[in-house]
This record gives sequence, structure tokens and C-alpha cells, in this order.
Amino acid sequence: MPMPQAARTALKWLLSLGVGALFIGLALDEWPIATLTAGGIRLDGHFLTTGQAWRVNLWYLPAYFLTLIVMHIFRFWRWQPLLKPLAHVDLWTLNRVCSVGFMAVFLMPMRLGELVRPALISTEAPIRRSPALATIVVERVIDGVMVAGFLAVALVFMPRTHGDSVTQIRIGTYVALAVFGGLVLALALMFAFRRAFQAWVHAATARVSGRFALAFGGFLDRFLTGLSIFPDVKNFVWFLFLSFFYWASNGVGLFLLAQGFEVGGASGGWVPFGIPLIGAFAMMSTIVVGMMIPNAPANVGSFWYFLLKPIELYGVMPGNPAGLAYALTVWSLQLLQLLVFGGWFLLTGSIPWRRAFTVGTWAAATRDD
Repeated sequence: MPMPQAARTALKWLLSLGVGALFIGLALDEWPIATLTAGGIRLDGHFLTTGQAWRVNLWYLPAYFLTLIVMHIFRFWRWQPLLKPLAHVDLWTLNRVCSVGFMAVFLMPMRLGELVRPALISTEAPIRRSPALATIVVERVIDGVMVAGFLAVALVFMPRTHGDSVTQIRIGTYVALAVFGGLVLALALMFAFRRAFQAWVHAATARVSGRFALAFGGFLDRFLTGLSIFPDVKNFVWFLFLSFFYWASNGVGLFLLAQGFEVGGASGGWVPFGIPLIGAFAMMSTIVVGMMIPNAPANVGSFWYFLLKPIELYGVMPGNPAGLAYALTVWSLQLLQLLVFGGWFLLTGSIPWRRAFTVGTWAAATRDD
């Protein structure tokens, strides 16, 4: 007897909360939150200072937020060439749909929010959900390869001062390259041999249930249509170009914000946080590799844990409250950007609340209304 939808949803939330609790425990075990405000917090000119542990130049917070806006623009813009073989979608529509979709991905557990963008775009453009979902799969897989590539390059230049962290990052890099590289090859082969693949799937599902075979077969046909970006070299290259700048702006933003943090020096006074540009890209990449694990709501716990892994290699050792302060600042400002942009379209009624957060079941997706 199949599990009711409400029970499946509750189970996903429970699993995601468990993942979040696990990574909160792992992060706070190495970076105790009790030390974050030791000595009290005070405003000293344009610096927010806590004791002699760490301080942040507040001017860097809006500067980092501006990089998040640039990142957002590249993030929704790059979806346009993926959708181009299906239909032309103007940038304002993409911005509206993606602002709400990106917020849903961040807030909803177990990556359920990934289904929001395909559902919304099907109501805003002549594109059905299944092909739109295929473009999301392509986007995520290419992201994995690109970010793992960034991390592989960063590994060459990383210091070896914290051997355990280097080993963990190296293993994560190799696993990500293998998984996402394999997925790219699988999607390309699936499209190249789509007729043979369709025939095999139709024959296999027909033995189970004629109704299921009809529904799933239709979904598969439309999904494979969404993979038509592969032979479209011009749009695929344009997507890769925009994706590179999306991820580059992400890494540069993390580097910029790190310049605003200072830690207490051994002989008194303040010294720079000390995170180089390559270290910022390593942090960005480990977050994404960590997101291979099903996420908790708002990526609580896992976001902090994976961002802090590379930071240990640059002299900010576990237990230094400056590291946790930086991680929480990054997470908070990214969450704020998503809430502001996505919330605007929800509050103004451009995207109805009910439509934004009603994620259908897999069976509903195969019917593709």
C-alpha cells in the first residue's frame, strides 16, 4: 500500500530536520557559538566589535549584498539559453519566476524547491513542466562539474597546514567530479540515443501498468525534449559563459566580505582575516559539494559546516569565533537577498503564494497538466 502524500511530506521534513541537526552539531562542535559574542558586542565607528576576538567593517556588508545582486542577475539570466530551444522567455519573466524559485530552493527541505521553477515557468510561458525540469537537471549537473573544477584548481594552491581538512576536501572534490561528470555523460547519451531509450522504457513500464506506462512515457518524452540544449552549441556555450560569471561573482563576493573581517592579533591590535581569493572560491565550492547531501530547511547547519572547512587552512582554526561570525554573516545576507527578491513578487501578487509553494507529487509531474 503506497504511503499517503501527507506522510511522505512529513517524512521528508523529518529527514531534513535530522540532517540540519547533524550538521549544526558538527559545526558548533568545532566552532562553539558561546564564543561568538564573548566580551560583549559594541559599535566602534564603522566597526562592529566583540571583545578582542573579531570585528567586522560594516561598510563591507552592503558591498557584499551588491555582489549578491550581480550574482542573482547572472543566475536567472543563464536559464534563458537553456530554455531557448523550447521557447523565448524575456528576462523580466525569468527574474520573477527565478526570484521565487531560488527562495523556495533555499527554504524548502530535501531540494523540493527545485520543482517550483518548472511549475511557475509553465504558467508564464508556453513551456511544459517536464521539459523545464530537464533544463533544471542540466543546470544543476553542469554546476556540479564547474564548481568541482573550481575546487580542483583551488586544491593545487591550498596550504597544507590542516591535513585532515585538505584530505576531506580532496575526497569531496574527486567524488563530485566523478558524480557530476558521469551525470553529464549520462544526460548527453540519453539525448543522443533518445529513441532507443524511449522504446526501452516504454517496453519496460508497459509490463508493470499500462496506465503508468502511458503517464511516465509521456513525461519521459517531454523531459527528453528539454535536453535539446545539448546539440544547440550556441545557446549551450552562452549558458556556460553566464554560469562562469555567476560562480565567479559568488567567489569574488565571499572574498570581498572576508576583507571586512579582522581578528585579534597575538600582540594586540587587529590583523586581517587572511582569506585569499583562491580560499574564497574553495569555500564557495565546498558549500556546493556539500549540497549534494539533501538539505535542511534554509540549509541550516550544512551551509556553515561546509563553508568553514577550507577556512581552517588559512590560519582561522576551529574554535576561533571569527570563522563562525563570517559563516553566519554570509548565510544571513544570502538568505536576506533571497527573501527580499522572492518576497517582493509574492507580496505584490506577481506570483501567487499558493502557486509558489504548492509542489506536486511525482505522479502529478508525469501527467504534466
